Amino acid sequence: MAKRKSAAQVEARSKARQLQAQFAVLEETRLETATKAIALQKDLAEFDAETERLVTELRAKRERRQSEMQAQLGALAEEMLETKVSASEAAARMGMPLAELRAARKAFNDAVRARADSASTAARDGTPVPAFPLPPTGAVPPAEPGDGSAAAAVLP
Repeated sequence: MAKRKSAAQVEARSKARQLQAQFAVLEETRLETATKAIALQKDLAEFDAETERLVTELRAKRERRQSEMQAQLGALAEEMLETKVSASEAAARMGMPLAELRAARKAFNDAVRARADSASTAARDGTPVPAFPLPPTGAVPPAEPGDGSAAAAVLP
């Protein structure tokens, strides 16, 4: 027996409502998934930026510490050279290649020059001298020139 047209329409409408409800559930699921994905992308970007900031900070700290240690090594090289040994012998005694000894001495001289420049600039401007320590060189006897002139003192 054939259904009446109105009964077929009621059944079709009912089926359409069921499909619409399924699509609404799926759409809500898609919306929630997209929301979570966007929030996670934002968190990932913030995490990445913070990680890069920390890495940059660590690299700067490493660079400062390496410079300080290189200057300390240069001070020790200067101290060794003051004992009247050749640069190659000093390098051998200190367990390093001659090129490394030269680089350490340059780092030490650069640190001394930087400190002297900042002190002279501060003296001209009247601003306080920033306190960044030079590497310790150990006990060094004061220089006494043989011609009776005043000795120049190098302060650490």
